[in-house]
Amino acid sequence: MLIFDFDGVLLNSVVEMSITAYNAVTGGLATSPDDLPGNAAALFVTNRYHVQPAGDAINLMAWCVENAGLPGGHRMGPAEYRAIRDSSDVPLKERTVRFFAARKRLVARDPVEWASLNTVYQPVWDELKGVDAEGIVILTNKNREATVTLCHHFGLAVRPENVYAGDHGATKIENLEAIQARFRRERYGFVDDSIGNLEELDAYFNAGEPCLELMLASWGYIGPDDHKLARRSGYAILDQSGLIARIASMKGVEMESP
Repeated sequence: MLIFDFDGVLLNSVVEMSITAYNAVTGGLATSPDDLPGNAAALFVTNRYHVQPAGDAINLMAWCVENAGLPGGHRMGPAEYRAIRDSSDVPLKERTVRFFAARKRLVARDPVEWASLNTVYQPVWDELKGVDAEGIVILTNKNREATVTLCHHFGLAVRPENVYAGDHGATKIENLEAIQARFRRERYGFVDDSIGNLEELDAYFNAGEPCLELMLASWGYIGPDDHKLARRSGYAILDQSGLIARIASMKGVEMESP
């Protein structure tokens, strides 16, 4: 059974996420990267790959605002990011609620404009549109409403019950346990662009008898050391044609790679 992450694998949401994170930090209602000060938006895009749970985007954006005078391509190291992430007095679940509330305000202002801040990754998106909706299972730190809305907006017929999301601070470990309880498969494959997510799932689910094949999507929010880390851990590194081949295998039919 093949399971998909959403942001960074199927959807490029980094612009929308930067604006939402800024609104969560400030309590405002920015609608464009141009509304952010200095190079804050560019710094967020550069360092987005560090973020795992959505609530941690608030910490990153607070740093981006404070350092908006730095070049937009400035990349912080893992230890620096961890220090920023862990410095908040606000619990992660509370930050996650704040982040999703800021997104809800942005959507309410203009749903069409909000959707336009996102783009889908091609050609894998169009190939996935050929899969029966029952076979598409998404495991994401995004909130379910936004995930389903964007899937349908861009023509992917995802069933809401097949989206295992980050609402109420639910983790990918918790959601994958729910997937196991529902589908009862012996083996699962999961593709994500976050090496941190893959490592956490690997440590939890493959400590004994391995049940989870982990794959790194090379076109998402990738850090400079992620390929090396993936190879060291034995994770497959996929380009889009590689994922399309996996989708073809899942469908049980031949599919021509682009």
